[in-house]
Amino acid sequence: MSDTVEIHCGVPQGSNLGPLLFNLYINDLPNCLQTTKASMFADDTNLPCKEQSSADIECKLNRDLDNIQKWLISNKLTLNLTKTKYMLIGSQQRLDKILETPNILYGEHQINRVREKVFLDS
Repeated sequence: MSDTVEIHCGVPQGSNLGPLLFNLYINDLPNCLQTTKASMFADDTNLPCKEQSSADIECKLNRDLDNIQKWLISNKLTLNLTKTKYMLIGSQQRLDKILETPNILYGEHQINRVREKVFLDS
């Protein structure tokens, strides 16, 4: 039996209500976004961004990542930076035309690019 602990914010792990409470807790996260639309499932969030140039992708994603950082701080949450990645999706022909890789940042932390990723799906 675990000790009783008072929590002032967040969601207790391992509880029956945990998933529902977590969804209620993060339900307004998409409201802080200006240029992307969040795709959320469980505790996974994706920010799809469709643009023609890497500079536009960089600008839009960095703006919304800044907004997310502010939202997370105000809600006493953190982002798992080791699991945070970005991926460019397109035909090989289009991807070959990208001259500069976008510089995607969360605060001062450089977000790494990946070539493949397993998605959680609802």
